[in-house]
Amino acid sequence: MAVDAGLPMDSSGDVRNRWRALVVLVVSAVVAAACAGGEDSEPVTLSLGYPFAADHPVRVGVLDQWAEDVWEATGNTVRVEFHPEQALSTAAETYGNVAAGGQDIGWALQGYSPGRFPATGVVEMPFVFGSGAQATMTLWALYEEFEALRDEYADVKVLGLWTSGPGDLWLVDGTASSVTDLAGLTLRSPTPVQAAVITALGAIPVNMAAPDMRAAIDAGEIDGLLTVDTALATHNLTDVIASGTECRCYVLASFLVMNLDTWNGLSPDQQAAMDGVAGRTVSDAAAGFYDRASITAAQENAAAGIVKIQLDDDQLDEWKQATRSVVDDWADSNPGFDARAMYERMLELAAG
Repeated sequence: MAVDAGLPMDSSGDVRNRWRALVVLVVSAVVAAACAGGEDSEPVTLSLGYPFAADHPVRVGVLDQWAEDVWEATGNTVRVEFHPEQALSTAAETYGNVAAGGQDIGWALQGYSPGRFPATGVVEMPFVFGSGAQATMTLWALYEEFEALRDEYADVKVLGLWTSGPGDLWLVDGTASSVTDLAGLTLRSPTPVQAAVITALGAIPVNMAAPDMRAAIDAGEIDGLLTVDTALATHNLTDVIASGTECRCYVLASFLVMNLDTWNGLSPDQQAAMDGVAGRTVSDAAAGFYDRASITAAQENAAAGIVKIQLDDDQLDEWKQATRSVVDDWADSNPGFDARAMYERMLELAAG
């Protein structure tokens, strides 16, 4: 999932940065004191493999800084080394490779591994979230409340869980405000959940990686796509998209996880230092980055002449009713946990 890496921080981002700097400073002081007390820690290099490009904006805008925070917080004893573009494992195998010890840390989308994260998939249900920050806060609350969700990550150390901002519908020709406008259209889908949404709306889904979207449009293979607004510029789509529909059709979850043996091989002080800059700290930073990038992208798309349709309450309700089967099918296909209770709790949390 691509975002605009060149977005300046807003005032809320400055506040978060100051708090992050304070966290790093405090944890670094604790670790330094431990080392001064006689503990002689050899520097450790952790491999972080991921399937995206080396200059992926979340890597550049969030994870590079996080790696620096880890280095500083651990008193210069833990270094993170990045391995992009599936160098250590395929996108679908990233999580499993971390759990098996093939790499120390992995970052990817849960949706790349169909069937592995059924409980986490609750946050990908359509028409729920208005921002990545809202979805990420909800995801963490569900993680803490529901054992079924925590169990999905029992074989790794969770360093971060976050989501993208909302993905919308984009068309090459015409506009869409009613479900009937989508009948028979061929639309790109990012994950299986969104493929089910597209089918329920009467269109034809084609699972496709983001870098392939432009070629598919040029070849006439798709009539439109589901993606985040930042992807239009990143994947050179601005000149071939006529309109968008702000449907808040989905968010995509991401993980940042670490091999348990590697984690347990760190000293207690190193673990405490990493905990201080991981978890919600790095997750909120990633979600906030997505949201700030989305604001800039929306302005750029409008300036490029792309019309963005805003669904009114009645229209959105029509889309929700048409896709109710997606939620029902997800719940019915997961009898191992109370999926409906999890979904209803998610709606409560999202509503604030």
